[in-house]
Amino acid sequence: MYEFSHSWPFEWVMDDLYVEECPFCGERSVLLSLKKENIRLAQEGFKTHAVMPCCHEKLVIVNMDDDYIWSDQPLRSL
Repeated sequence: MYEFSHSWPFEWVMDDLYVEECPFCGERSVLLSLKKENIRLAQEGFKTHAVMPCCHEKLVIVNMDDDYIWSDQPLRSL
């Protein structure tokens, strides 16, 4: 199990994956460009990467569930 500080919520809008706010720069309503295959692999627990289009920071995704992206680095301070 991962620490909650390593998670970030996301939501689906139609077939697009959005985060309400970028964990790195704070930009609002950021569209993540992940291929369906990478999403499926992340949901199965395989590590994948996403580059945030707003600030070009690399997000390492170690897992995804129905509500959260889980990373290998802290994305929030508790």
